[in-house]
Amino acid sequence: MSFMGNLFKKHAENAITSVQQFLVTLDPETATEAQIAEFSDQLTKASAELAKARADYQREAREAEEIAALYDKRLQAATILEQQSGEATDPSQKASLAASLEKLVAMLEQMKPDVDREKKDAEEARLMMDDLLKFVEESAQALKQARSRLEHARTEMRRAELEKDRAEKRAYAAEVLAGIKKDSGTFNVALDAMQQKADAARLEADAANTRSRLLTPTSTEEEDANIAAALGRASGKVVVDSGNISDRLAALKK
Repeated sequence: MSFMGNLFKKHAENAITSVQQFLVTLDPETATEAQIAEFSDQLTKASAELAKARADYQREAREAEEIAALYDKRLQAATILEQQSGEATDPSQKASLAASLEKLVAMLEQMKPDVDREKKDAEEARLMMDDLLKFVEESAQALKQARSRLEHARTEMRRAELEKDRAEKRAYAAEVLAGIKKDSGTFNVALDAMQQKADAARLEADAANTRSRLLTPTSTEEEDANIAAALGRASGKVVVDSGNISDRLAALKK
């Protein structure tokens, strides 16, 4: 690929990474769940690979054991033939034993690389199985921790949202209280003005009642004829005696 092609490819990869980071920033919870789901899928695949590796190892180990057992059996037989050939006194028997021993040793020599190879294959299969087993165990633990961290993060996020809501409500209450305190001077002035008007009205009512009481004749003045006549003369009124005809006539002339 040319330099420009590699450059455009790198820019495209950076753009994709930037978009992914932007999406994660917008919705971190969903992004985390998606990552955990992807990690869980990988763990499932790794577990399947582990099962296959375990089966391969068991097969390789069984084959290595079988060929090793056969090799040991043939080696033991060759040892017996060697002993019998050394003890034989009959030349024909000795030659027959020697020929059989030659065949068996040649067979063992051909078989030895296969035994070593099967043993090596079994060991490699075991190492592969052990590596996958370690990876699966570590991945399972990491996935468990990731889910636990996600739940903890969810709890912390809900707690933070509740704290934010409470803080906003406290701030609103403080603003309302500050507004009440700020307007309390005007509120008190209005109350004082109303109280002053009430006091003034009360004083005017008391004065009117006093004036009315003072101007209204008392029962003594109304019931006592002499006091009433005297008050009449003091006011310039002529009090006519109903028993004096002259006074009555004089009152009519006026």
